[in-house]
Amino acid sequence: MKWLEPWCSIDNHDAQFHQSFRKQLEREVAPGHVMYGLPARLIARGNGDDALFKIEDGSDRVAEVHLTWAKGQETLPRPRTVIYSSLEAWAEQSMRPEHEEWKAE
Repeated sequence: MKWLEPWCSIDNHDAQFHQSFRKQLEREVAPGHVMYGLPARLIARGNGDDALFKIEDGSDRVAEVHLTWAKGQETLPRPRTVIYSSLEAWAEQSMRPEHEEWKAE
């Protein structure tokens, strides 16, 4: 994947970094949230608190999540989350348009 600004790979971060994002996601999502109970792995970071997770349920889905860094569960619909059918769908529908806005600023 060629990451476009403001998105970047997190491959060079250690296991503790990855675990902190997974735990934060689990902390914030309440029953009824689209990510509640789904196994997920951080694959990229965006601008600010945006994170991209691979949903590890056998599908190709990814979730773009705006973490709030709350100390507990958020009230639905937070954290703001959009699920895409694949990494390629996310790149086309979210990363590329966001990159164009980023370049224009």
